[in-house]
Amino acid sequence: MYPEGQNVLVVDHELARRQSIERILTEEGFSVTAVSSGFAAARAAKAKRFALIITAVELPGTLDGATTVRRLRAKQPSVKALFTGTVSLGPRWNTRDSDEFIAAPFHRRELLGCVFELLQRDVLPGADLVRRSRVDLHTG
Repeated sequence: MYPEGQNVLVVDHELARRQSIERILTEEGFSVTAVSSGFAAARAAKAKRFALIITAVELPGTLDGATTVRRLRAKQPSVKALFTGTVSLGPRWNTRDSDEFIAAPFHRRELLGCVFELLQRDVLPGADLVRRSRVDLHTG
C-alpha cells in the first residue's frame, strides 16, 4: 500500500537536510520532489499532486514554511504537512497549518515514522492519537 503512489514535496533551503530527506524517502520507495524555496514549491504543486509536504519552518524570503503550506493547501486541501527545524521552534508550530513537527537533526526511523503516521492518519481509525495527545499536552 505505502509508499506506492505517494508523492512527497520536500522544501528546505538547507541543501544537506533537503538531500538527506530526499535520499531516505526515495530509498523507501516514495516519489520525491525536492526544492529550496516556497516559490519553487508553489510551482511544483501546479504540476503534481502531493500527499505530503515536508518543509523547513524557517525558509528565506517572503514564503516561510507555514505560508508555503497554506498556499499549497489552497490548491490541494488534503495535503499533509510535516515541519522540520530546531527544537525551540516546535511548540509554536502546533497549529492548524502543521500536522506534525520533527526536530532537526533527526534519525531515519524518526522521519519515516512521522511520514508513515501522517499518510495513514485519515485512513486508520485513531491514527492521529499521537498528535491529539501532544496537542493536549501543549495546551493543558
